[in-house]
Amino acid sequence: MVTKYKVKTKAVFNGQPVGSIVELDEKTAKRYEALKYLEIIEEVKPKAKKSTSATKKPSQKTSAKKETKKDED
Repeated sequence: MVTKYKVKTKAVFNGQPVGSIVELDEKTAKRYEALKYLEIIEEVKPKAKKSTSATKKPSQKTSAKKETKKDED
């Protein structure tokens, strides 16, 4: 998984003015930081995935309808 960083520009970078805060991947951020074009502020944490809820049981009404249909057949 690719690590993302928030960086602050020290020079005009990709059309962004000096002092802009942008997100870059790890490789790009470290390369341009070494050239003094930007400063790494922080690592962006990936968002936590939502856990799926348990499967829902059919309501009493729908199961009652199914039972009456079976009785009719």
